[in-house]
Amino acid sequence: MKRNTLILASFGIISLACNEYELVESEEFQDDLTSDAVPDITVDPLVVNFGQVYVDGVDAPPDQVTEVVTVLNEGDGDLHIQDIYLADSDSPYEIGSISSVLVQPGGSAQFTVTFHPETAMDSPGLVLIDSDDPDEGTVEVQLIGEGIAPIISVSPTEHPFGSLYIGCEGEQPIEIENIGNADLIVDGFEYNTGSTDLSFDSSEGEAVFGDLPWTLAPAEVATVHVTYNPYDEYEDNAYLFVDSNDPYTPRVMATQQGTGELYGTNADLYEQPLKGMTDILFAVDRSCSMDDDIESVQANFGVFTTTMASLDADYHVAATVEDSGCINGSDLFIDNSFSASDAQDTITTMINLGLSYGSYTEKAFMMLEATLAESVDSGGCNWGLLREDATLNLVGVSDEPEQSINNYSYYVSLFQSLKSDPDDVIFHAIGGDYPTGCGSASAYTGFYEATVATGGLFLSICATDWGSHLEALAEGSTADLSSFELTDWPVSETISVRIDGITTTVGWEYNATDNAIDFDSDYVPEGGSTIEIEYALYGDCDE
Repeated sequence: MKRNTLILASFGIISLACNEYELVESEEFQDDLTSDAVPDITVDPLVVNFGQVYVDGVDAPPDQVTEVVTVLNEGDGDLHIQDIYLADSDSPYEIGSISSVLVQPGGSAQFTVTFHPETAMDSPGLVLIDSDDPDEGTVEVQLIGEGIAPIISVSPTEHPFGSLYIGCEGEQPIEIENIGNADLIVDGFEYNTGSTDLSFDSSEGEAVFGDLPWTLAPAEVATVHVTYNPYDEYEDNAYLFVDSNDPYTPRVMATQQGTGELYGTNADLYEQPLKGMTDILFAVDRSCSMDDDIESVQANFGVFTTTMASLDADYHVAATVEDSGCINGSDLFIDNSFSASDAQDTITTMINLGLSYGSYTEKAFMMLEATLAESVDSGGCNWGLLREDATLNLVGVSDEPEQSINNYSYYVSLFQSLKSDPDDVIFHAIGGDYPTGCGSASAYTGFYEATVATGGLFLSICATDWGSHLEALAEGSTADLSSFELTDWPVSETISVRIDGITTTVGWEYNATDNAIDFDSDYVPEGGSTIEIEYALYGDCDE
């Protein structure tokens, strides 16, 4: 058989002998399959700057900005957009859908990017565009934007006061700062605690910013305070909430915690006497100018004893006028066994007997010194006048200044030394008004200062109503059964009072000036009752 050869050059087919064919690529065919038509991606713009944008919730527009990005195909082949996405999915940007995923040569497509900030901060970002561009498979678009908003910072957000002795105080300032870039409006505080030992105070902030709401410019600080005064041994917790226009965190919480520690306790026990014992001694100036005043004292003395009887007081009353200090008359003192008329006669005798006056007549302190010296010794002429457990009331009566050789403070200390409790010695005066005097009477200086030092009464010798004077003296001289001085300084909030074993919370109050428990007149414990007062003691608050 003859071998035939057929060459189909145009199709690249060669016919060989025995009808065997081989498919080959001709050079011309390869040129047809290989093309220079490729896509070329260009993006405009490559940097998108949104500038400053207010955060949603801040009272200023806008709260978002949208920009358009264009994708162009500058090649001669079709461009296929495979994906568009954010490099950081948590960044505050949103990408819209592209108008076409196929971009023909010379054509373009668009998509949007929206900046929607959540708080005040610079927010850089990247948009990544994947395509079939053989040279640039991924194109980056840089995003720039700044959120505008207030940001609240509360410091400290946690504060442990630790352990404080009961009665001590701890104070912690809380700073509220605007660390954002727009005005912060603080419009409310809420302080939650189940304890009365923790308290919140916004007065320092109010002094600067006034009443709520407060407006804080960027970087401005307002200060409030939390105070801890523990009065028990329990753990105390509190929660301070601050409300503002911060759009990201409109409510911020700060916590405080502390525990009271007991330093020590004290208990005072008292027994109420059946009657309050009072010793009252008048030192009367018997100079000639005093005649009318002495008569007024004597004529109205019945009012004094009647008032003392109404107060159910256990009293000794005497008047001294002699340099020797000895009481005139057969009666050493007047007590509650005397009738009003007998008391008036006896005081008249005490003042008038002897008629003349000695060198001490305008020196009441020296007269009282002599009288008391004769009262504290069993051999003295006035033995029995003073009682150890009675309060001592010393009354000066004169229309001249006090002229004793020593200063009033010397005599106050001298007479207070007679008592275990200095507060049991009280000075009263009837004299010329301080500081200018009255009528013909000079100011009763010296004795006036003694009344001030001991909390006594000062009554004008120029008054026409001596009955009310003597009544006031009677009331001011009776032993105080309504007040109980404590033996140590208490944490006042911890004081517990029991009368005959029963706790009472009404009818009394703590008197910090006298360090005493004072009962109201309707709640004074009855005679013979026991009063127990317990309280916590202050520790060293500087530890």
